[in-house]
Amino acid sequence: MELQPEETGDVTRLLAAWRAGDAAAPDALLNLVYRQLRNIAAGRLSRLSVPVLDPTELVNEAMLRLLGGNGLDAQNRQHFFSIAATAIRYVLVDTIRRQHADKRGGGVVDVTLSGSEHLSAAGDRWLDVEDALRALEQQDPRKCRIVELIFLMGLNQQETAEILGVSLTTVERDLRFAKAWLREHLS
Repeated sequence: MELQPEETGDVTRLLAAWRAGDAAAPDALLNLVYRQLRNIAAGRLSRLSVPVLDPTELVNEAMLRLLGGNGLDAQNRQHFFSIAATAIRYVLVDTIRRQHADKRGGGVVDVTLSGSEHLSAAGDRWLDVEDALRALEQQDPRKCRIVELIFLMGLNQQETAEILGVSLTTVERDLRFAKAWLREHLS
């Protein structure tokens, strides 16, 4: 997810313009980061064993949530991508929950799903992971952000350190802890 140095400054500048009330800033920001977010979403979705959304739908829904509220309180590029990672995670989980509700009779139309047992098991696993991530977030929000940025957004550890404004060593240590913590809570 490499942004050129001038693009990095542009993200921060557009966020500041948005906070200052510039009505054109949200669209300009979305145009600047959309392709990177879509590529990240495509990579994440290709590794899922459950068909949820296509990358375009995932990013569109996440961006609607981010840009459609009372304003985005991101201070800079790093903060923006951290918030975007969380929004994408929530869209995935909400979609899986909706699919489970529909599968269990929450939908209006009866549909026979080929491989629905696999969908249910994979969806249940995702919901278990989400519950564990929420618990981790309550205990240590930074460790949860590291998991989101590395495993959901596809960033490497150095990029994650830059986004969070911490050292690479801190990311490595927190990631080891988070992996062990999640393994324990998911077993």
